Amino acid sequence: MKKFFVFFILFCPIFLFCGCGNNVDNVEPSNINYTMDLSFDKNEKILYGNIDINYTNNLETSLTELVFNLYPNAFAKGVKNPPVSLSQYQKAYPNGASYGKIEIEDVVLNGTKQTYEIFGDDNTFLKIPVGELFPNEQVNIQIAFYDVLPNVLHRYGYGDSTYNFANFYPVLCVYDNGFVLQPYSSNGDPFYSDMANYDVNITIDNSLKIASSGECISKVDNDDNTSTYNYKSQNLRDFAFVLSEKFELASSKVDDITVNYYYYEDENFEKNLQAGVDSIITFNELFGDYPYNVLNIVKCDFIHGGMEYPNLVYISAQVTNPNDYLNVIVHETAHQWWYSVVGSNAFKYPWLDEGLTEYSTVLFYENNPQYNVNKDDMIHNANESYKFFIEVYTSVYGSVDTTMNRALNEYKTEPEYVYNTYVKGMLLFNSLRTFVGDKKFFKAIQTYYNTFAYKNTNPDGLIAVFEDICNKDVRSFINSWIEGKVKFVA
Repeated sequence: MKKFFVFFILFCPIFLFCGCGNNVDNVEPSNINYTMDLSFDKNEKILYGNIDINYTNNLETSLTELVFNLYPNAFAKGVKNPPVSLSQYQKAYPNGASYGKIEIEDVVLNGTKQTYEIFGDDNTFLKIPVGELFPNEQVNIQIAFYDVLPNVLHRYGYGDSTYNFANFYPVLCVYDNGFVLQPYSSNGDPFYSDMANYDVNITIDNSLKIASSGECISKVDNDDNTSTYNYKSQNLRDFAFVLSEKFELASSKVDDITVNYYYYEDENFEKNLQAGVDSIITFNELFGDYPYNVLNIVKCDFIHGGMEYPNLVYISAQVTNPNDYLNVIVHETAHQWWYSVVGSNAFKYPWLDEGLTEYSTVLFYENNPQYNVNKDDMIHNANESYKFFIEVYTSVYGSVDTTMNRALNEYKTEPEYVYNTYVKGMLLFNSLRTFVGDKKFFKAIQTYYNTFAYKNTNPDGLIAVFEDICNKDVRSFINSWIEGKVKFVA
């Protein structure tokens, strides 16, 4: 067991932990560099931004354009792919309908003003011509934009306590035989991105406190009752931050890793921080080292249980049961391994990261008996829950689709998505562990993590690692699950 210590403070804006020598510093930086200058007007709920992107073409083909995701436009009025399902609408919009967007004001290519195109069913893509960008050539793009933040309890939006800024800037689409263009979805996490390096300045009113991706390098107090924070990190999957006037801060160290818990109205803050600490310790030992120097766990206004971003996880203030709240912390922390470091297309293969993350939560409790959660009971309850889901859906609809090889927008309902991705995904990995045996299972998981760290992979990548380590027909085994041939474990 690794040693750690815990200390608590109310909040100190210059509370910095700039450790050195973490694993990410020893990895070659990404070919994508984002430098951002951001300023938030809390009265107007508008974020003004200038982003400078240096991109080196590391592909084997030339490019004539770069395409970016404009996720905030999914929150605009009249979209075809709304971010919230009808069943969750009132919960997400407690004060009634509210809309957000991102406006592109200017694009400059290599110092010259450039034309651009915004397209897609909901205007969620930005296309910028780049001439002919040959392999190993670099291009510089500067984009001036502003975000209108909606009053919605979501990844991108605000509630009574927090302002949530996730997926708020133009994000370069992944290139895979063409740029991957995927719509927003109210199911799951409709995101897919490459690693990038970030240097971000965020100017906010002094009444606000901030929790962010990256490491806080400096804080400068300005003359107009604002402060500017600088955050930097290389090889991050994404960048997000949360603002609040209410934040208090509790912190702990695990070796060179600082675990911060930003919270408000929480009598259990010590236990919740400890869950984050224990999660880092456990997953370091089971999977491989967390490569960054900081993890920020953030209580916020959010419709779902939680959400993951590099170095930062949302924990919903609407989760009021203490045990459920702990469970969300563990699950979202596990996503730092399965999504953040090892990336995949969460729109196309949602079971790949969510199923493994949900099973990682099971492994956490198996290895931390002090939480009084029995691993076998969790598997039994998941199995019974999935069987009940099948029975209910069959009785209502006459049949139920139990396939897992579907994209987010191919699940007809949110429960169908949740049960096939989280619950059945967890059962898949538990059954796989039984199939190959404990020793080979954990060796394969560690190899999977080390092989695909800082990269994107897919089910074939997972299967190849397991087949190499276990010398078994893992492909047929996993396919039987994702194709719906296995409905539950007897």
